[in-house]
Amino acid sequence: MALVDQVYLRPFEWGHSDCCTRACDVFRALHGVDPMAPLRGRYDGPVGAARLIRSYGGWQAMCATLAARAGLIDGVAASGAALGLVQNGPRDFALGIAVAGGWALPVDCGVVIAPDVVNSWGLNG
Repeated sequence: MALVDQVYLRPFEWGHSDCCTRACDVFRALHGVDPMAPLRGRYDGPVGAARLIRSYGGWQAMCATLAARAGLIDGVAASGAALGLVQNGPRDFALGIAVAGGWALPVDCGVVIAPDVVNSWGLNG
């Protein structure tokens, strides 16, 4: 959890330190795998991020595609070894990393733990 706190406390910056990049930065630091690699440097604001998400067919399709390309397995939810898509509203999603008790998400004041995810992807055992 110390690594999650360290990465998630960085100031928000689209494409460099947002919900998706932070979760993937933790995952990459722990496992050497970066599901965000194909998207890094391709957006720097909410409009660019929305265009990328739409180009993949939506949040779930984008996450599933990037996870598969990175060799992650659908449905894995092991603490520290999985990423999960959390739904915050009708069309609002965030990417979290599995931790004891749920899914860590960055917020302005640090980290919150969401109990449930729409889907998850991770390493095999």
